[in-house]
Amino acid sequence: MRTFAVATVFLLLLMGQAPNVLAQAEPIVGVRAAGMAGAFVGVADDASATYWNPAGLASGAFFSLVLDRSEIRPSDLLAAPRGSASLVAIGTPPFGASYYRITMPVAPAIAGTPAGRNTGSLETLVTSQFGVTVDQSLHDGVAVGATLKAVRGTTPLESRTAFDADLGVMLSGQAGRAGLSVRNAFEPEFMTSSGPVRLERRIRGGFSVSIRNMVRLAADSDFTTADVAGGAWRDAAVGAEAQPFSWGWVRGGVHWNTAGGDLGAAPVACVGGSGAVYGSLMVDAQVSAGSKKGNRGWGVGLRYNF
Repeated sequence: MRTFAVATVFLLLLMGQAPNVLAQAEPIVGVRAAGMAGAFVGVADDASATYWNPAGLASGAFFSLVLDRSEIRPSDLLAAPRGSASLVAIGTPPFGASYYRITMPVAPAIAGTPAGRNTGSLETLVTSQFGVTVDQSLHDGVAVGATLKAVRGTTPLESRTAFDADLGVMLSGQAGRAGLSVRNAFEPEFMTSSGPVRLERRIRGGFSVSIRNMVRLAADSDFTTADVAGGAWRDAAVGAEAQPFSWGWVRGGVHWNTAGGDLGAAPVACVGGSGAVYGSLMVDAQVSAGSKKGNRGWGVGLRYNF
């Protein structure tokens, strides 16, 4: 019965896509995930799972704490402000709590043209999101989770709070993991001087495979298309992380646009790494660089797992 209810919720969300109101660009949240180019829905085994896939906490670390910050510089084709993402999250197998603050440029879609293709002047939307995550193992290797969150949106015109939720499913086995996540399930809207901007619903799937517990390969794909400043974006990503030393990890990946249109593929390459500074306390870092149509950025953070 529980499995049927979860499946029903996901089907309703998939069928209930609404038209977009405004274009938006959102930075990748989480330095470790960004180092793998966002191929993380099927990984999500630390506290950043509260954002990427809430069900990942059920089979992740016994305790995890993540603090990090990332910034992106938009495509050379746009005179847009920088985007940023700050994350503070704590996670255990049954529960998690998170706060993340995202700053992103938004632009009005011009009537009669595809959203994001011809836009007016760019503004900034800042969202502060406070979330509580719960997860439940349904079967051996099958878990579901949800992050219930209060979203405080601030624009040049208003500042108000809305309710939202993220949902996730994770399948775990000896060979690897596969996940599905839905973010911004209720698509809250905030008003700018040019009109309302919606936090678009994002549905994303991914899987990861571990090789001798030393190397992990991962791939993700969006099932929804976002209208970002400059054109349409439907993300696909491949990434990997490896542990060449007992005290450190390296990771890398690439993500690109599969929606075509004005932006084309706009690939972005990412590299990152982690090093132990004291026991299980790790320092994370990542950098990314893309084509003239892709974003560039960096991120640093601390992570503690046991």
